[in-house]
Amino acid sequence: MNAFLAELGKKLAERWVSLLVVPGALFVALAAAGSALGHRHALDRRLLGRAVEELATHYDRRPVSAVLLFVAVLAAAAVAGLLARALGTVVERAWLISGPAWLTGRLVRRRQDRWTDAASRAAAGRSAAAEESAADRAALAEERNAIALTRPARATWIGDRLRGVGVRVHAQYGLDFPFAWPRLWTLLPEACRNDLIAAREALAGAATQSGWGLLYLCLGLVWWPAAAAGAALMLLGWRRGREAAANLADLTEATVDLYAADLALLLGVDLPSGHVTPAVGRQLSERFRKGA
Repeated sequence: MNAFLAELGKKLAERWVSLLVVPGALFVALAAAGSALGHRHALDRRLLGRAVEELATHYDRRPVSAVLLFVAVLAAAAVAGLLARALGTVVERAWLISGPAWLTGRLVRRRQDRWTDAASRAAAGRSAAAEESAADRAALAEERNAIALTRPARATWIGDRLRGVGVRVHAQYGLDFPFAWPRLWTLLPEACRNDLIAAREALAGAATQSGWGLLYLCLGLVWWPAAAAGAALMLLGWRRGREAAANLADLTEATVDLYAADLALLLGVDLPSGHVTPAVGRQLSERFRKGA
């Protein structure tokens, strides 16, 4: 047990350093440099060099003060890292926002109008199969799916992509996804769980990257290059978030496809067709909801 706890503490320390201290220390260093340079001399390397030399000279004969400064920098780096993760949580909630209507209604309606228009053109292409080539019909369907796989109900693509998992599962299997998923999770093999956990962590990591972007945008108030870096980080975080959300949604749907029948059999439900039908799914959902 002692060896296990020691190894666990080592891993936690490594994650703490890699996720908080290292990026936080970079932010603290740039914040100090930006404060010394300001907007007017934002890219003046000579001024920065003189400031570093003065700092080194000041602490050269004060080892105790230097140690205290190092500890203060580490503490500030950890605080910056925690703040970035907190901002990342806010960013993730913004990506997944579902209301209120006065805030998101206009964006949702815009996405619904675009999706409906693309779906109508795709349906028209199917009805005019003689005139439309297979490639043209596929392109129209792809245009619709690029907006959302189901009728949009969220203000963002990421929100609709993850919400669409439950909609598609219910349409295919009759399963009430929020109630079925916790039961399904308990019977998944470890490798499958690890893939899902990694996909979820990737989404959180992308949001945290955008959180760092927000911090650098704030630093841009005193040093303009930080604003450019912040905008780039937010853009990269958003793109990573879309990729992570798509991967998480695909893995989740695949998990339901592969293990829904096992869940039904484990609960004593016969599957005459060998798979979960909408009727069986509705029966299971009633059990899961327990009248709720």
